Amino acid sequence: MNKLKEDLNLQEYSKEEKTDGKYRVYSTLAFMAIVLGIGLPMWWKTTEVYRVRLPSSGIMKMHQEPIRAKLQVGIFTFRNERAELLIKELTQQYKNNDVWLIEFHHIPYTKKVSLLRTPAALEDSILRSYNMTEGDFLFIEWPKLEEDILITNERSALIKSDCASNKIAQVLNLYILQTHRIHQILAKDHADNVKSEAPQAEYDVIVSVLNPQPDAMNVKWHVPLAVETYLKPYLQQISHISNYTLKTQWKFQVPFEADLRQVRDNTAFGRHYALADASLPHIITAIEKNLGVGITDKTPINLVVYVTPCDISPVFIYDKRNQRSNDVNAFISSKWGGLIIVNPPIDACKYYNEHQQQVSFFVQTNDVMQIMLYQLQKLLDINVEVNMDGVKIVDLEQLAPRRWEYESYIRRSAITHITTATNTLQSLMKLLNKISYIVINDNVGASIKTAYEHISMAKKALANHQLFTASALAQKAFVASEQAFFDASLLAQLYFPDEQKYAIYIPLFLPVLAPVVMSFSTLSKILKNRNEKKVKVN
Repeated sequence: MNKLKEDLNLQEYSKEEKTDGKYRVYSTLAFMAIVLGIGLPMWWKTTEVYRVRLPSSGIMKMHQEPIRAKLQVGIFTFRNERAELLIKELTQQYKNNDVWLIEFHHIPYTKKVSLLRTPAALEDSILRSYNMTEGDFLFIEWPKLEEDILITNERSALIKSDCASNKIAQVLNLYILQTHRIHQILAKDHADNVKSEAPQAEYDVIVSVLNPQPDAMNVKWHVPLAVETYLKPYLQQISHISNYTLKTQWKFQVPFEADLRQVRDNTAFGRHYALADASLPHIITAIEKNLGVGITDKTPINLVVYVTPCDISPVFIYDKRNQRSNDVNAFISSKWGGLIIVNPPIDACKYYNEHQQQVSFFVQTNDVMQIMLYQLQKLLDINVEVNMDGVKIVDLEQLAPRRWEYESYIRRSAITHITTATNTLQSLMKLLNKISYIVINDNVGASIKTAYEHISMAKKALANHQLFTASALAQKAFVASEQAFFDASLLAQLYFPDEQKYAIYIPLFLPVLAPVVMSFSTLSKILKNRNEKKVKVN
């Protein structure tokens, strides 16, 4: 009887043990499922770096699609056979060109043209009858010409009757297309890649007049009127690529911090002061802190007029060969601006030296503003300065730039914007692919996609003979790429890499994962015991 009770108790204990083991298995599995199936994925998702999907492969392949620019060049001669020969030879020269897609057109000789007696009338008649768009050019034959080629201010040039096709091709490459500069922009070899800076979207053109001794010199000059008369019309003509804001200011008591050397001469003072070419950068350093241009978020272009005080006047710039510059008493510093030195009239300084009383005088507006306008053209890199035997450019008698010169600038700027935006995007993609913990938010992603799309559209527009459209698209691509590259959000987690994330979270999750690891051991033991009992029963 006692043995029977013991057997019953053992059976009941065995059932309880099985039930308890079953619950232990279920609880272990549930714990593991919650931690591994929910906890870890949730932690991974909540600590994941947000990155917008980007067209990475397309961006990295953008260099495979070359930049090609299409334009039309018209040829007019008094004999149709000569025009056809020139077109045949020029077409052959540009047949396998890697940048230019040039279509040469023959403009036929007509009876109406034969009645014209001046080259200006001939040029005007052909320009009105021949359909030309932005970036196109025209060569017109004129027998009575001193030079081989005379380039006008419009989209045309006059050529001599015996001008060869090689000479025309050289003028196209050097003046109109500026092929050497385009190759520098497109060069992949950094040794040859001498690039000009891409034009910015906005500029502040700041005209500053510096009067170091207002108590001694009463300088009279209507600066805003001079700027409105000379600079504003010019900037309005070139506002297709960049927006320009004109500002004027007077600055007083700014010292002339430069090493001057006294030179004897035959003037009324018997001397003048020489400003060496090597001292010019020191002047910029001295006056820049007084200009106050740092308050603007736009790219500044400084145009400074410095009126020298009478005690050191006149001051003249001497070049590296120690030769006095008689033409222009001014200099340019690229990416900063230009400075013009204005010496007071001799009579005014003689009166001040004798009586030590304030003198008044006017600044010669035309002389100063002509120099300033030239400096502005050089700083914006619009005018073309190339010397070639037998080639002459008509003197500019207008405030607006030459049409062919400006359109060459637009073409070059479009190619520069496309190339710069492409390099910026590819550099950014390499950085983002290399550092996986940089955040790419929606704004950065939108800027990258905008730049990528506009680069492709700008290339197509340039190849389809749409210069101004290509320029606008290229500028938008450049601005979008710069916004993406310099977006502050890219630095948000730059100093919080994955290693630091694991170092912070592992001490938190390790105590939680320890029971999970131990549960694996317990679960394996339970399953092992169950399998052994099944083997014994069988």
